[in-house]
Amino acid sequence: MDVNNLKHIVGSYEQGKPAVIRFFGPVEYWNVSEFNDEFLFLQEIVRPSKIIVAINSEGGSVIYGMSTFSVINSCPIETECVIEGIAASMGSIIWSAGKRLYMHDYSLLMIHNPFIEDATDDENTKRSIEVFRKQIETIYVKRFGLSEDQVKDIMDGKENLDGTFFTAQEAVDAGVIPASHVIETEMAVADKIGDVMAEAKEGGKDVQVREMFTSIAAEISNEKLIARLETITNKKQPQTQHLMNEKDFKEIVAQLGLKEDATMIAVSAKVGDLLKAKDELAALQAQHSELNIKFTGKETEVSNLKGELATAKAELQKYKDAEAAALKAEIESVVDAAVAAGKITAEAKESWIQMAQNNFDTVKATLASIEGRKVISEVIAKDPKNQEQARNGMTEAEQQMQAKVTEVVGENFELKKF
Repeated sequence: MDVNNLKHIVGSYEQGKPAVIRFFGPVEYWNVSEFNDEFLFLQEIVRPSKIIVAINSEGGSVIYGMSTFSVINSCPIETECVIEGIAASMGSIIWSAGKRLYMHDYSLLMIHNPFIEDATDDENTKRSIEVFRKQIETIYVKRFGLSEDQVKDIMDGKENLDGTFFTAQEAVDAGVIPASHVIETEMAVADKIGDVMAEAKEGGKDVQVREMFTSIAAEISNEKLIARLETITNKKQPQTQHLMNEKDFKEIVAQLGLKEDATMIAVSAKVGDLLKAKDELAALQAQHSELNIKFTGKETEVSNLKGELATAKAELQKYKDAEAAALKAEIESVVDAAVAAGKITAEAKESWIQMAQNNFDTVKATLASIEGRKVISEVIAKDPKNQEQARNGMTEAEQQMQAKVTEVVGENFELKKF
């Protein structure tokens, strides 16, 4: 990686200070590979105080998108993800990887079910799509705090629609992000944003919307973005001042499980303990959610490997079946040829086929060594002795009989032929 020609890290970056990195463009191998390398460069080499990921993507590959999700989600440095323009499909998954999620008031979020272009109807393909869908659904449930039914409805979309589009306000209304995580637009870019939003509502494709937002993102100052996120993160709710009477104080003491004569110092200490316990619980819940997401990712990896193994087994079985069919045909051919040549009888054909299925090479060699009827007949016919006997019309047995008769009756007796 050429650190002097970074494509995704924008602005200055140094240890101990926030850094900004952009994921702009489709979720494809080349884009994901470059982004992941630069993100890990920030994480391992620069080590900023936090990493802000600005996203403007129409989505793309589930597999490549999950690799970027894992890189961001497992980062030990605090991460914040902001939708700069559009986060659609796998772009929304990458956005979901941040510890905190933000949208500009003009941003668009799009969520839908995964699909495979030109997919066949075979069971392996259907199973792969379902595994991806379940993995993505789990991420949305964990990151947004929504129920499985809510997420499923969002991914399915309304009738005749592919998933669901959200403006920033609609995302707040749906419970995807809190209202405080919507970044207000500067007046200087408001007019441009209005034009882009108008084109988007007229049915612009995700790629076109992303390209339109890219020009707007170039006008947004990284320093101002960092400052706004810091303000949101550090913003404290105003405290209401009021007087407390003795009755109210005693009720609070009772609710805290303290003695009736507890002092304000004891109450404050108890409240401090509860607040500390609340923070610890929140930290444990966040850790639990992250572990669940990582566990789900591992389950998906195992499921994917099982799917690949099933596919490989199916292909191997096809090869074995073809090989067995070819062997069967060859055995039939060799045995049929032996029958035709008179080497074996037709009644013995099945026995020879069974022997060939156990040891084809031996059977083939055996049949090859047996002389056929035609060959044997030719040998007999070409034998000089047999030819002479044929001319004399007398077999060897007849000659022997003639010799015996001659001994008894003399040479003038001739054995007649019938």
